[in-house]
Amino acid sequence: MTAPESTRPRTRSLELTGIASEERRKARRDGALRVAAVASIAGATLALSGCTPPKEGVVLDGADGKQYVMPEGALRPEYDSKEDCIADVTEQIEKLKSQGESIGETPEELCEESSHYRGHYGHAWLGPILFPGTRWGSSRVSSWTPVTGGAFAAPGSHLQPDVYSPAPAGAATGSRAPLTGGFGSTGKSGSGFGESVGS
Repeated sequence: MTAPESTRPRTRSLELTGIASEERRKARRDGALRVAAVASIAGATLALSGCTPPKEGVVLDGADGKQYVMPEGALRPEYDSKEDCIADVTEQIEKLKSQGESIGETPEELCEESSHYRGHYGHAWLGPILFPGTRWGSSRVSSWTPVTGGAFAAPGSHLQPDVYSPAPAGAATGSRAPLTGGFGSTGKSGSGFGESVGS
């Protein structure tokens, strides 16, 4: 006889203790984390780290010529090959799923060639942009690099609207501005932490 879903043991790859554990319990009490919610890899990683989502960031120019508000200290992993990037991001998504997160992004979406951003990166492939303080440990990552102007949002790339958001009209590059993206969402149609209304 199969045990009910709620009583089945769950393997956890990341044990939360202290402040992080308390923050996650508080988030669940507040209804911010929903069992069936669809989250982004950046939002879910931030939630499990126990960190608070930033409310403002710095106005940067994207590679698509548009201005965005980026969290100060945002970073992304670099890889020597596409295979390393896909394997590593796949592993991180599986770890998040083992914690009960439902990730609405794929490794193929989150990995891109650094040639789209000439002069900004030293390795061939790039992983997703993450909030500051949420980098993961992996031997596949060649380096972690801060995100600067022109080093993200190449035409045709997978945007991460929960991490960075369009800058207010008339904003000056380098100035500070509020982050208006839906924290944790995949950006497909919803907004707010881990939320996706429709698909």
